[in-house]
Amino acid sequence: MFLTVLGRLTYRLRWLMVIIWICLFGLALVFAPRAPSELKGGGYTLNNSDSVRAGTIVGRTFGNRTLILTAVLHSAQPAPRALTAAARTFMSRTERRYGKQLVVGAPVITPDHTTVFVRVYSKPLADFGQHFVIPLERFLPRGRISGTITGGAALLQDIETQSDDDLKRLEIITLPIALLVLLVIFGSVIGAAVPIVMAPITVTGALAVIYFFAQHLTMSVFVQNTASMLGLGLAIDYSLLLVTRFRDELEAGAETREAVITAVETSGRAILISAVVVSVGFLGLLLSGVDMLSSLGIGGSIETVLSLLVGLTLVPAVLSILGERINMLHVLPRRVSTRSMWLRLAWWVMRRPVPVILVTAGIVVVLALPSMHLRVAVPGPEQLPRSVQSRIGNDILNRELGPANNSPVLLVVSRNPSTHSSARGRPITAKRLPVLMRQVCASPVAVGISPTLVPNSRNQIIPCSRVHAMLQAGQGALVRRMIPQRNGVGMIAVFLSVDPSSPRAENYVSYLRHTVRVPSHTVLVGGQTAGQMDFDSGLYGRFPWVILFVVCTIFVMLLIAFRSLLLPIKAVLMNLFSLLAAYGMLVFIFQEGHFSNLLGFTPVGNIVTIVPVFLFSVLFGLTTDYEVFLLNRIQEEYLLTGDNEESVAIGLAATGRIVTSAATVMVVIFGAFAFAHVTVVQEIGFGQAIAVFVDATLIRALLVPATMRLLGRWNWWLPFRGFPTLRRNAAPARSMVAGE
Repeated sequence: MFLTVLGRLTYRLRWLMVIIWICLFGLALVFAPRAPSELKGGGYTLNNSDSVRAGTIVGRTFGNRTLILTAVLHSAQPAPRALTAAARTFMSRTERRYGKQLVVGAPVITPDHTTVFVRVYSKPLADFGQHFVIPLERFLPRGRISGTITGGAALLQDIETQSDDDLKRLEIITLPIALLVLLVIFGSVIGAAVPIVMAPITVTGALAVIYFFAQHLTMSVFVQNTASMLGLGLAIDYSLLLVTRFRDELEAGAETREAVITAVETSGRAILISAVVVSVGFLGLLLSGVDMLSSLGIGGSIETVLSLLVGLTLVPAVLSILGERINMLHVLPRRVSTRSMWLRLAWWVMRRPVPVILVTAGIVVVLALPSMHLRVAVPGPEQLPRSVQSRIGNDILNRELGPANNSPVLLVVSRNPSTHSSARGRPITAKRLPVLMRQVCASPVAVGISPTLVPNSRNQIIPCSRVHAMLQAGQGALVRRMIPQRNGVGMIAVFLSVDPSSPRAENYVSYLRHTVRVPSHTVLVGGQTAGQMDFDSGLYGRFPWVILFVVCTIFVMLLIAFRSLLLPIKAVLMNLFSLLAAYGMLVFIFQEGHFSNLLGFTPVGNIVTIVPVFLFSVLFGLTTDYEVFLLNRIQEEYLLTGDNEESVAIGLAATGRIVTSAATVMVVIFGAFAFAHVTVVQEIGFGQAIAVFVDATLIRALLVPATMRLLGRWNWWLPFRGFPTLRRNAAPARSMVAGE
């Protein structure tokens, strides 16, 4: 009833509706470009974790400065004097401009005299010091000596820049491709143009709303990419569904007014259910306990709601104005009809449901198998292309410093508040030292220890073998001098020979946490690896709640929408198939490194931590999208005919082309983001493209009709209600399509 009224109202006020949206779009154009400046990087920490507590204790006790970036100056040939002079120029200009905010370290030249680097420190900053990067880059030399800024702040700045550039570049690429797909679908320029025009209106409006949310909430820099990616897909999908139904009604002889109202009543219902389901998936991210994912959930929900509003108001208004002109400017002789093909496919599947289910499920299982080895990690510099300046600088430091460029594992020993005053000396005593060092150096990945958290050369790391030799020679006092101790807190900085995100580094942290014990003291393990592990543990500890919320909520909504018990259960299982296939292909491509040259990423043996959780929430709602489109049409037919098999065949024939077309547009848009320059965006885009492709082909075209054939009339059974009351007013001619 509501949608009927909305359809009538939109038709009557069509010009006013279009004018309102034009004004809103103009307003959005003012605020949307400001959104990127309000988005934040980082977000891979949990404030109450052991690693954060360790870092807080170290900062409070020892007052260690926070390294925010490193200026790396490089020459192709040895040039010690020129390099040192350039470094001192950089230092003096930085100190003059930011002397009260930053602390600049002394220049350090490498043994081969081809590189000099300068450390820049600051107090902890909420934005990681990103706003210093671009101004400091202006102080770097150009010419024979090249300079680059690297470090956490620079990496985050480049991620933001690359994400923004990717978004602009991919929008330019994807929209024309989507237009070509729509031209093939509709055969006319006007029909294809309507969904394309709705995409930028929706995305721009959503970014403007996100800008205002970012004034009060921490919003991740990846909100812009993910919201735009989904906005382009959903806006085109919803518009495509409405335009198709509108054109079908016109071809059946309806007047423009009746065609608009029918399109809003039928396709509008599918869009409404779909948008609510997709929003539920996004809102499930709020239960993750991670600010980054929560902001992605908010951004995705905003984008979905905007797509819904545009679809239910602006698109019908435009269709009301266009009327029969929706078919103007034909570029194909006629619109290609695929109805008979989909009818034949539906009946072919329903004649042999069991073999179809077994073969299709087998294909999905093969695609999903690699997901058994899925491993997650917080991304490092490798998520950026090798050509990006911050990545270049980090690669130079890796080459020159080796393990000294890795973030150390921090073993922090602090006295308990209840410790007796007589025991409140230095926690790492001469008696405890040999035991601790044996435990610290027990693993082959432990290179050695250093009194500083940020070494400027390999020589500042004291190898484990030398530490053991000194202890055996009775030089324990010298070893203790390498271990900072103050106010009942001791800290051992352990440098590893492996990447901090590697499984061997994580195993080492787990070993320390389970092995090291100091009576009357608290032992905490901090550093990058420990922080990553705590983040993963906290996120995936809450993931079951996200799954429970999303699955149960979507199940209940489908139960209410279709008044069926078995259809929602089937939908949940089908969604899991698509999701597992996406996980499997993600592992195969990004974790195992296949086609890395084609996609332009550096394989690191893991998937970015947030990606599996994000994809679950998004894809569970998104793949339900096509389920809703299909079931909505099948239900229409079943209530008219009461014939389950005929309804499935007609429903698939009526929606097969539209679902395939919408999925093609989605795959084009999501697949384009697989060629982005930031790995996390690539993984999200690729995962969504694979899931949508599998869902629209194997799942909706084969598994859904096969399972609905086996369930028969029980598809429509609901406890305490039984089977639905049929309308029985369909034209008898409908049955002629059955079973030919």
